[in-house]
Amino acid sequence: MMKSATFFLVAITCALTAFGPAAEHERLQFQVSLDGMPIGSYSVNKTVIGNVETFIVETETAAGLIGRMSHRSVMKSAFQDHQMVSCDVKTWVNEGLESSVNIKWSNGNYTRQEGSSLTEICSDLVDFSSARLFFEEPKGREFLFHESYGKELPLIAVGNHQYELKLPNGGVERYTYRNGSINEVQLVKSFTTITIQASASL
Repeated sequence: MMKSATFFLVAITCALTAFGPAAEHERLQFQVSLDGMPIGSYSVNKTVIGNVETFIVETETAAGLIGRMSHRSVMKSAFQDHQMVSCDVKTWVNEGLESSVNIKWSNGNYTRQEGSSLTEICSDLVDFSSARLFFEEPKGREFLFHESYGKELPLIAVGNHQYELKLPNGGVERYTYRNGSINEVQLVKSFTTITIQASASL
């Protein structure tokens, strides 16, 4: 199922590239710090070809004084006519694949596949997600579909261009916007704060 979904997206992209409008690209880069200490990088890429939008979010971090661990994650979300049609999320720990989750719109439902487990998660089309929010401030929105959790989560405006998202694991994500795109993300969990700070826009 994952291979067929990937092939479908590649076929659409190739066809639009060959016969449709030119691709538009936008890239945001961030520095990641843990309680003020630099630990890695974070990048978000957006590609638009006709009515198809593709978002790729990549994170690479390494932390720990004893038994240093490296983490890498790649999330790919595809939208067609502003509706999410698929998403693939993979994470690695010390270069070993830790998890692989695929979300796909099919037959009037989104399905979430992790390994051999396949479940239906919702029937409402997603038009705004954790990948899209990097490029679009969620003004007036009360919910956000988070690809990593495969569900909609409550989104609260807490200040001027500032929003807060409560996560299922008890953590909180806080977003601050500048000129329409994210300038900073804070992930607060227990006594730890991870900060993702904008460094450049290409």
